[in-house]
Amino acid sequence: MKDSEHKDISDPSYSIADFRVQLTVGRLRWSATVLAVASAGLFVYLLSAGDKAELDFPVHITGQATLWSVGIAFAIWAVIAIVNWRTWLRKKNHVA
Repeated sequence: MKDSEHKDISDPSYSIADFRVQLTVGRLRWSATVLAVASAGLFVYLLSAGDKAELDFPVHITGQATLWSVGIAFAIWAVIAIVNWRTWLRKKNHVA
């Protein structure tokens, strides 16, 4: 039996606890950081567009809904990145 960090999603015993461990173990630090920075850049760009802000993929949204959607996505990716970097730094400092 594999530990939560290495368990495959197709494993019948896979649970939300395994998902949480995989989400916060430190492996997503670069991906989440890049996506957070990209979301922040898009958010700033859309803020400058004001009420004319719109996104066409995967659905068409305009105005404040666009800002809220991208802002929430940025917040989620930023939190995931921060948690992953903290976990990775703790592991790195603990081993050394």
